[in-house]
Amino acid sequence: MFRRFTMVALTVIVVQAAPAWGQDDSSSFTTERGRAAIEFKDDAIQLVAAYYYSQEHHDSRWLLIEAAVSTEERFTVHRDAFRLITPGGVEIPLAPHTRFRGDVERVRLLVQNASTTRHSIGSYFRPWRQEAFHFFRLPGTGTIQDDFVVDSDRTALGDLFFASPTDAWANGTYTLVVELEGVRVAVPIELD
Repeated sequence: MFRRFTMVALTVIVVQAAPAWGQDDSSSFTTERGRAAIEFKDDAIQLVAAYYYSQEHHDSRWLLIEAAVSTEERFTVHRDAFRLITPGGVEIPLAPHTRFRGDVERVRLLVQNASTTRHSIGSYFRPWRQEAFHFFRLPGTGTIQDDFVVDSDRTALGDLFFASPTDAWANGTYTLVVELEGVRVAVPIELD
């Protein structure tokens, strides 16, 4: 009973403190960690997103965002918890894995080109237990997951791939949204 009450209290605090970017000011919980890296951190959740390569190279279908998540309470995070909101308000879920695999040559090139601009997103978290999550996998590189678990002792890190409905991403401020059982975090993603 106490745990349930605590979860509800934390949910209310986070939802009120972290509305969608552009609706209200959540900057008191958000810190820029570089030209293309952003951190959201409050008493319930920590999220770091980095998108150095995609910030300047977004003239193709794919957008790559490195993400790391940790929470105080234990959560199972499903792939549908992540979405990107365009400057025009269109919500784009993570790309379906079938579309990802169907465009494997273009994705391989993106991953290869982005390898030199990777950001050490795990360095913003306690080093106790960091595990990779794999919503996406290139052929022959392992098993795909549909969810992962985080808590105060466990951070999950992985790549998020979004596919543009128009095969390119316009310049502007997008919003990366993560929702976990009523907890909602939104951070800006600036594409130049």
